[in-house]
Amino acid sequence: MKIRGIGAWAADYMMMKCLHITSSFPVADVGLHNALKNQLGLERKPAIKEIEEYAAEWKGWGAHAA
Repeated sequence: MKIRGIGAWAADYMMMKCLHITSSFPVADVGLHNALKNQLGLERKPAIKEIEEYAAEWKGWGAHAA
């Protein structure tokens, strides 16, 4: 992430899609926030802290959950 333009989101997706690291989880991804809101029937998008709590159950498999 030391390269300009490469942040946490890009790093997570590279780990998931290119390196096939199943524990990578793009916690800041807006699409993921919207999907969780819809799937869980929430009135608002969950905060990152809430998503991390949900994701604790998927430890090691976050890429598949996303």
